[in-house]
Amino acid sequence: MAKMTQSRSSHMSSIKDRRAYDEKAFQHVKGSDVESLDLVSDGRLVSVKWADGKTSPFHSVWLRSVCFCPKCRMDHTGQSIVEFDNISSKSRILSAEDDGEGCLTVQWKEDPGHTGIFPLKFLKAQCYSKESLEEIRNNVQMTFSKDMVIPSFQHDEVLASRKALYKWVKALNETGISVVKGVPRGPGTGKQVVQRIAELLQHTVYGEVDNIKRDPRPINAAYTPKKLELHMDQVMYESPPGVQALHCIEFDENIVGGENIFVDMFEVVEAYRKQYPKEFDILCEVPVGFETLHYDRDWPTHMIHRRPTFATNKYGDLTGVVWNPHHIAALQVEEELVEPFFDAYGKFYKLINNFSKLFRIRLRAGDMVTFNNRRMSHGRAAFSGDGERFLQGYYIEISEFKSCVQVLSNLEGDGKPPVRVGNYDSL
Repeated sequence: MAKMTQSRSSHMSSIKDRRAYDEKAFQHVKGSDVESLDLVSDGRLVSVKWADGKTSPFHSVWLRSVCFCPKCRMDHTGQSIVEFDNISSKSRILSAEDDGEGCLTVQWKEDPGHTGIFPLKFLKAQCYSKESLEEIRNNVQMTFSKDMVIPSFQHDEVLASRKALYKWVKALNETGISVVKGVPRGPGTGKQVVQRIAELLQHTVYGEVDNIKRDPRPINAAYTPKKLELHMDQVMYESPPGVQALHCIEFDENIVGGENIFVDMFEVVEAYRKQYPKEFDILCEVPVGFETLHYDRDWPTHMIHRRPTFATNKYGDLTGVVWNPHHIAALQVEEELVEPFFDAYGKFYKLINNFSKLFRIRLRAGDMVTFNNRRMSHGRAAFSGDGERFLQGYYIEISEFKSCVQVLSNLEGDGKPPVRVGNYDSL
């Protein structure tokens, strides 16, 4: 049906008054004026032609599932209260109209008394045409560092300015690693930096803050001066930590060694896929376990989680990597998979440890290196000598980091989505 020239009702005002729609999330959507509407396949779909010339098909059942009317969205929260047992995949649209003030209204043959309401910017942003999905996938693709320079930011600026905060998290999202300089040296002072991303830090069996220094009775290799192999932290959790921050409080000049090393695992995996395609498939299929055992402590821990080393989506895009040789558990798979797995695992291990593109940094007191623990593996050179090497570690849950990037992109940037963060998001 043709676009209406005058509004019949204040649907958008009603949605906003009910707080069922937050326009800040869609303020960067362009070209959302409607040129024409057409019902397709006897109302199975409505085809929206936008002012920018693009076309979006929306299925009747899809629209029914995301309706913004008071029957379908809770006031104040915007949460869906659609009863899906009342929705048929064969539902058909009776009519669809542009109300002239930013909403599409829909009525269904099966339920003519129900008027569906849809903000046009929401529809434009959620378009699932092949072209739109391809555009989204292009926007979220990782790119890999060419100059191997770690982006650097100043503590005072990150704390004082939302714009500076956005520059930091954007660089951290795109590169996987960054350094905040000038952080006060006192224990616990790094917390206010990471809380610029998320109010609540991610707890692990090591608590909210991990004190990383030499311990005569260590429960973790990090509390020794020994070399740490490249690894991701806490992979025995179903949801390993997302962003990790290591705040350097002391690093005596007399200490020899102790440099931190980082590698972009997504870049390593793509190189591995090209060199060893069959082995890549094996590491996508065979689950490997990671475990931590600590019985001699106030809260005994016996944690294990199994999953394949790599994960991909339906398009073959890499969406997740898990890696920690320090915590790998005994393999428990069908016997015919044991040798193929260890052959593939060994080749990947060798590639990681001989990869040409490594970030190396010797932290100074006041430096805080921040990195995506779902994307970057980190390690440490062995060290010796008198003096103290004292770091404090903090974690941020990966979904909260991704949320922070998206919010700041909407408020301070261009509204584009974050690049992939390694959280197994399937798009």
